[in-house]
Amino acid sequence: MVPHIFGAMEVNGKTIAVLGNGPDYIFPKENKEIYEEILETEGLIISEYQEGVEPEPERFRKRNRIVSGLSIGVLVVEAKKLSGTSITARYAREQRKDVFCIPSSIDNIKGVGTNNLIKKGAILVTEPNEIIERYNDKKIKQLTIEDLEKTNSISLSNLEDIKEEYRQIYKELYIPLNVNEINAKTKIDIKDIYSKIFMMEVEGLIELKENKYVIKGK
Repeated sequence: MVPHIFGAMEVNGKTIAVLGNGPDYIFPKENKEIYEEILETEGLIISEYQEGVEPEPERFRKRNRIVSGLSIGVLVVEAKKLSGTSITARYAREQRKDVFCIPSSIDNIKGVGTNNLIKKGAILVTEPNEIIERYNDKKIKQLTIEDLEKTNSISLSNLEDIKEEYRQIYKELYIPLNVNEINAKTKIDIKDIYSKIFMMEVEGLIELKENKYVIKGK
């Protein structure tokens, strides 16, 4: 991430840093110089969290949806099989953004994710002009919050194939959630959640990854 930030500023561009914690935290502390330089060059530092909210791994994964949402396309240079970069690419696909990938050797562990994304339909690129040319004649529409919400509902709206009793939970699991987080989002009784997620697992709709439930195949 750091090289891309400096790259933008070195050519007098502006960058937006999206935090996975409150705006009063600099994490890691070594990023203090970058934090200050972004502001000095009229960039932005944004966060959906209030002051005092400390950094946690899940918050960084969730903020990736904002990173992809701010972009017209996402370029994945390297990504392990399970990585934050792959999560960003997944959000980008859900938001109907272009996902570009640089292919990698099959022996490179840091390229497993990029190769998998290409197999799933990401655009293979090997030089910058391949991305630039895609947007030269393409009119970019400024999306509103309502547009993004509609896009998310469309990407999740294979709900007609999902039993009605599961839908309220299913539509929240485009990001990994544990039972307590599902309860907070849906207000469904914990006992009912356990019963429903058990049946949803049995029916192959969702799966457990790192102690969190997510739509299978996401």
